[in-house]
Amino acid sequence: MADEQIPNIRFRRLTISANVALQIIIAVLLFGMVNWLAARHYHRFDWTRSRYYELADKTKQALRSLPQPLDVIVFIPEASEVEYVQKVLQDARNLLKEFQIYGGDKLRVEYVDPQRDLARAKALVDKYKLDSPDVVIFAAGDRHKYVRLDEMVELESQGYGMMGGGQRVKSFKGEGEFLAAIQKVTEGTPPKVYFLTGHGERDVEDFDRQNGYSTLAQYIKRDNITVEKWNLLEKQSFPTDAGALIIAGPRTPFSKGELAELDKYLKNHGRAVFMLDVRKDAGLKPLLEQWGVQVDDDMAVASGGKLLGTELMLAEALGVDYAAHPIVAKLNRVNTIFPYARSVRQLARPDQPASPDAPRVTELVKTPPAFWGETNPDSESMEFNAGSDIRGPLPLAVAVETSHPEGVELALGTTRLVVVGTSAFLDNSTLPGAPSNLDFFMNSLNWLLQREQLIAVAPKLPQEFSLSMTPNQTRAVFLLTIGGMPLVVAFVGVTVWMSRRK
Repeated sequence: MADEQIPNIRFRRLTISANVALQIIIAVLLFGMVNWLAARHYHRFDWTRSRYYELADKTKQALRSLPQPLDVIVFIPEASEVEYVQKVLQDARNLLKEFQIYGGDKLRVEYVDPQRDLARAKALVDKYKLDSPDVVIFAAGDRHKYVRLDEMVELESQGYGMMGGGQRVKSFKGEGEFLAAIQKVTEGTPPKVYFLTGHGERDVEDFDRQNGYSTLAQYIKRDNITVEKWNLLEKQSFPTDAGALIIAGPRTPFSKGELAELDKYLKNHGRAVFMLDVRKDAGLKPLLEQWGVQVDDDMAVASGGKLLGTELMLAEALGVDYAAHPIVAKLNRVNTIFPYARSVRQLARPDQPASPDAPRVTELVKTPPAFWGETNPDSESMEFNAGSDIRGPLPLAVAVETSHPEGVELALGTTRLVVVGTSAFLDNSTLPGAPSNLDFFMNSLNWLLQREQLIAVAPKLPQEFSLSMTPNQTRAVFLLTIGGMPLVVAFVGVTVWMSRRK
């Protein structure tokens, strides 16, 4: 009887062992399959409150559509006496990890420490003619561009006077700079934009704080766009390679011949930005009315309260309400600032029936209702006059595009215009304090050039958190962590031991 039970026991043990082994194998296979699927089908999340590591849509699109392999070489020392260098290097590493996710096999990243890998460092210096060990090199084919470390960040001083604490990173601009470098080495011939001259327009070579446009020119060039100036009266015609024309704040009227050439250019699928200042008549209104745009003779103002019995007026119009349009699609949570602006709107034509061939006019941005269009800005006491002034909210910029069949995208078959009621919103004094103004303009320019995938990359602002505690709170935290937690563990252990003895 006992002999008969032994095989049964052995068989039972063998069955249990086989069952356990099979379960282990299945678990390992499931674990491997889950990891295999997770490695190929996953979604990355940025849990930081400011989305510090999240790439802009234009960056993702550019990386996904790389036309050729791209090498990125980080040529920055691991150890540095400068405190912020390590922060920038770490941010660059994290950023390039995100780049590799979307660039795939076409994006190769190499890190070279010039203080340790001397042979490789010498080869890079000889090949790319480097003059300092603080750059990130982007190379594709026989083209290359490098971004210096000081171009990736905006710094600010810590402390004041003789005891100041050096510099710290105010904002990280790596994504925008890296994207501009990628465009530079992978795209074909960069598009050209021409700033018209000869009528007192803003000058892209002028460094004056109030009137110059030199800061704007630097940002345009960083987006892989060539900037040129063009005097129409001198040249008699527009350049054939113009991607877009920019007319920034003309102060004197255009001649009849110039208006005729401008009309011809626009009707031949031209692209242009018009920035027209208050109280400056350049003779462009009739031309813009042909495209369904009305430029008002007013200035956007709002009451700013009283100071010592004197009424204060706000002449910097705020843009807060945005249309459904690619130019302003990413600006719905920020304000734009338009100093000394006139209102610009879609031309009302109640006597004409709507035509499917008429240009499509979109009022891009509007002020809050508190602003009104003051038609007599020289008045000493400005207040809203229902008989002559224009009630808010006021449209400050419009986009115009010639119509085409719905769902059909034409490569170069449409005219596109952007008309803004001021040129002061981009001058050297306004632009540094209003980054959303730059986004608005660069989005407009990329839309004109049909580079919608390259619309807006803003600098990332690192967030720092500090915890302030009183001495009693500090003492309580110390006692809790150093004494309280070990006591809790000891108490649980003693309790378990005593329960087992019972």
